[in-house]
Amino acid sequence: MQSIKSVAVGPLNARMTFHSDFCEKHTYTRGNKDVVKPVRMMILNGKVVCPRCELEADEKKLQRDLESQIEFSQRTKNFNTLEKRSMFRDRTVSRATFDNYDVSEPEETKNKNRMMDLIKHLQQGEVFNIFLQGLPGVGKSHLGYAALKALNVPPDPDNPKDMGKSCLFINMEEAASAIKDSFSNKESKYTEPYVTQLMGDADYLVIDDLGAETGSEHSDSRASDFIHRLIYKVTSARQDKATIYTTNLTSKKLYQMYDSKLVSRIMQKQQYIVFKETSDKREMELPF
Repeated sequence: MQSIKSVAVGPLNARMTFHSDFCEKHTYTRGNKDVVKPVRMMILNGKVVCPRCELEADEKKLQRDLESQIEFSQRTKNFNTLEKRSMFRDRTVSRATFDNYDVSEPEETKNKNRMMDLIKHLQQGEVFNIFLQGLPGVGKSHLGYAALKALNVPPDPDNPKDMGKSCLFINMEEAASAIKDSFSNKESKYTEPYVTQLMGDADYLVIDDLGAETGSEHSDSRASDFIHRLIYKVTSARQDKATIYTTNLTSKKLYQMYDSKLVSRIMQKQQYIVFKETSDKREMELPF
């Protein structure tokens, strides 16, 4: 049936046909009393209706539709975290999936299958951390982001209680650089509290390239107090959440760079995926 609004935009002579009856549901206030204000009924598509009731019904429907859109937008906020809030050193990582993780060596196949199996356990509600360890260029970041893609499922539009899960990929060197920039750039939103809360709140987090943020991967120096504080705050907030770490460093080197208590916290509830024999994929891609 046409709405009152759609009829109202038509030619005047086709706009309405009045009926002899009146609707007495509508009132206005005079002094302290509600006074009935009769509204003349009209015939719309062969049906006698109150134009004001029809308009109010249309407005309520529009309001419900708007509220539904806002509510679903809030529920998809978690789903959009991965794309809108992640911090990359190399943006091409954002295209990584399990499907485009090419395997040519036995260790690659084993590690890809292990990661996919671990993700199934996370999807079932288990909570543990995953530690991807090995030389640069073997695909650790790729597998880490692919894991988030698999975990990043939008909420069920028919279930208003389903808020979805938030996934986040943070390259530690990029995060540390952004925070340090905020010290002098007051316009930057990437303050230490903002970044640590962002990382702490995510349901699933990849901390990419742990150790590179210190700038001391190939030296004997230790991480700064700033880096220790940053990682400590994040790990404190994630005691009951799954975190995936990627690093080029050995466990011995991690203990050398960071406080032993911090490393022990990072290593809690870990499932390891170690690359020892996989070739550097980036070298293989060179045209010479």
